[in-house]
Amino acid sequence: MSKTIVTSALPYVNATPHLGNFVGSILPADIYANYLRMKGEDVIFICGSDMHGTAIEVRALKEKIEPEKLARKLHEDAKILFEKFRCNFTYYGNTHTAENKAVTDQIFLALHKNGYINEIQKELPYCNTDNMFLADRFIEGTCPFCGYESARGDQCDKCSALLEPKELKEPHCTICGKADITFKKTKNLALDLKKLQPQLEKFFSRNSGYNWSKNAINETTKYFKEGLKLRDISRHTRWGFPVALEGFEDQVYYVWFSAPIGYIGITKEWNEEKAGDYWLANDTKLIQFMGKDNIVFHTILFPGMLIGSNLGYVLPHTIKSYEFLNWEGKKFSKSRGVGMDMKDAISVVPNPDYWRFALMMSAPESADTDFTIDGFTESVNKMMNGKIGNLFQRVLTLIKANLEVYNPDTEMDQAVSGRLNTLINAYDELFNMINIRDALKVVIDIADTGNAFMNEKTPWMLAKTAKEDKKAAEEFSSTMNTLVRISYLVSVLMFPFVPDSAKKALRYLGLENDPTMKDLSKKPRLNINGEIRPVFEKLTDEQIREIRSYSQ
Repeated sequence: MSKTIVTSALPYVNATPHLGNFVGSILPADIYANYLRMKGEDVIFICGSDMHGTAIEVRALKEKIEPEKLARKLHEDAKILFEKFRCNFTYYGNTHTAENKAVTDQIFLALHKNGYINEIQKELPYCNTDNMFLADRFIEGTCPFCGYESARGDQCDKCSALLEPKELKEPHCTICGKADITFKKTKNLALDLKKLQPQLEKFFSRNSGYNWSKNAINETTKYFKEGLKLRDISRHTRWGFPVALEGFEDQVYYVWFSAPIGYIGITKEWNEEKAGDYWLANDTKLIQFMGKDNIVFHTILFPGMLIGSNLGYVLPHTIKSYEFLNWEGKKFSKSRGVGMDMKDAISVVPNPDYWRFALMMSAPESADTDFTIDGFTESVNKMMNGKIGNLFQRVLTLIKANLEVYNPDTEMDQAVSGRLNTLINAYDELFNMINIRDALKVVIDIADTGNAFMNEKTPWMLAKTAKEDKKAAEEFSSTMNTLVRISYLVSVLMFPFVPDSAKKALRYLGLENDPTMKDLSKKPRLNINGEIRPVFEKLTDEQIREIRSYSQ
């Protein structure tokens, strides 16, 4: 059996992830991995905290704590949050481990041996106030391309341009806040992407047809047209892995280098023996989810490192890159009180399925989208509770109230059966294309089919005459068996999205274990002896008011 590695861009743990971070990579990756498991495929879902980088170092300096201690605390906090949101990782690790250090050194030394690491003389920013060289996040200024005033020394978060510190206009030190910066000559190491470009273009032309997002294709093509350049791989700072080369031990690897290698290192941390079965196998598909600000790191830098090392590691097969989710038309900002982070969200509305469902309905799969409070309320109250939950509740309670005339062996409506098969095929096809939001809409379509059928057949009216009328009893049973089938399909197919709610519903339908796609062909076995409790409930007015407070 072929294998699949699903990864999500490693969350940078310098702050609590907000809902835009969550829906931009981790949530769709989790849903997709759940779907593959339901199909019985050999899949691992690997993720972890990105522990290095100067943002951690800056915060540690401000809080007067060691970077490693701070990073480990933030990592544990992130793990707890993702557990609360029911993320079903095969393993959630982090990048500051012996395993990742070993793989990072291995790939670096192979690149060096193969002639892709260059020693360069550079002029780097030096803060005369703090008496130190400034790594990428220690220097900010105005982007020369789009005018964004908070661009970092390595990248502009607004236009995604890769930058050099000297390109910034009006730069200042993020540690002391002063602009007393000069550029001094120093010795660094760089990855020769220019030399790797022909091989990278072959990789791109060979793989970009496998469900790559349009923005990933466009962004990568743009860089190839401009021509790849040398990319610094080492820097003068102390938080990170020391470079494994004589004369450069006082420098560390850039976080962009060691972080994507973390996918391999985290897999080894999970299981050293099995890691090779996935990362070194010819039949493994590597499917990577990320936000659009991470595209170049996964379509050029990471595959370039793997190609140049020639160690046989699996290259990315599919790149699924999301646009940005905004909060009611504004960019998420903790300092400005705009939007909710994951910790805020789960404290206000503790049911993770409500967030998972609503966020996926707003997922920025092809364009920036808005998360709105009205949209969230509609997703929970009208779609989850009104369409899915209400259908489920009406079907089971109606059967329970009329058990003496209900025959579970009566054939269901064949016209509806054909419609359902079409929808199941559409669901499967959309998942195969990694159009996850549209797959969720199919689940809603199935529920809509059930609600329309119920309103058309009015089984509550049939039940009134079923005791005396054999034909009415038969039509009642056929109608209810059709509706039970619909409720069962909805419950199974919504599992990747809302696992807790799906399992809650399926217990009434005779399925105790996590559902599989094979279970779709099984006949539901009603378990309605006890109280039938709602699968979903509406948001309270108090919850809605509290969510609105994050838009002030």
